Amino acid sequence: MNLFLIKDLYLRNHLPEEDMQAAIDFIMELNQQIELDIDVIDTQDLDHLIRYLVKEEKNTIPSFIIMMRYFRVIDRKDLFIHLTKYTGMLDVMENIIKRLERKKGSEMAKTILGNFEPPYLGVPPTRLPDYVNQLMTILEANLNEEDTEDVLAGNNHGLSEESMIEEKIEYEKSANFETYLKERHDRKVKELTEHYEQNKVWYEQIITPEVIDFVSSNQEVLSAVIKEDKLCITKIPYDTLAYLNATNNTDKKYYGCHCPFAREAIKEGRTDINPRFCYCSAGFAKFPFEQILDQKLKIKVLDSILMGSDICRFEIDLTNVDYKK
Repeated sequence: MNLFLIKDLYLRNHLPEEDMQAAIDFIMELNQQIELDIDVIDTQDLDHLIRYLVKEEKNTIPSFIIMMRYFRVIDRKDLFIHLTKYTGMLDVMENIIKRLERKKGSEMAKTILGNFEPPYLGVPPTRLPDYVNQLMTILEANLNEEDTEDVLAGNNHGLSEESMIEEKIEYEKSANFETYLKERHDRKVKELTEHYEQNKVWYEQIITPEVIDFVSSNQEVLSAVIKEDKLCITKIPYDTLAYLNATNNTDKKYYGCHCPFAREAIKEGRTDINPRFCYCSAGFAKFPFEQILDQKLKIKVLDSILMGSDICRFEIDLTNVDYKK
């Protein structure tokens, strides 16, 4: 264990001393659950620790935050990224349920959902596709196609409106929407370059020159392109470096897919996951533009990994949308 580094993190960021001690105690507790030093464990050992947390009912958000902080400061990017396979599903289905409640009312939503329960934090990623199948069966039995897509296509990851303020300012400063999109893409490429130069993980990704080249070559990635009054968006792969180096179709789709509820099913070769669930990812893609343009938008899934492609691509119709031309 390298407790000095986690202690230093809390001190440098002026975090409460009691939180620092709680983090140290927690790391020491985890270290006692395995035969190896926690600094040298692999992803299977980490899965074992998460099963321990679930059993002891310590599978809380603060517990995962401590683990992610620790693995970041000891530079175990692989373990940090592995934890995102668990945390990426946080509140997603809960927020879908909230959208259903707003659309149909609380009582009707309860009737529709029956005894459906969203997954708990720490559920094995291989089980998440079963939650998708259960939820999609319920939604499609009770809603029409348009309503199902609308319920799914929300801000299900709980992104804050405040996080888009700087981009909204950049849009207001720009000559038009097309110029803003080009400048947005340039800023994102610069951001990736800085993460590469500083050896920092960008969200759940390790950045390399190959990743930067992939993004810089397509403005639809991390930004968008307007084509005949349609806003086209291509989602960056979940693990772009592994995606680019994949030697078979299954691996390419697995590393391309961001969805924690579907990814493991792809790895296992399952083909029973309803591709309409990709409207959840579409909701994530449209949220920034709803904030920037200050209006609700309709989005369409053009291609997705669950539909058989190796990339996810979306389209927003701007025909009746007020934007700077």
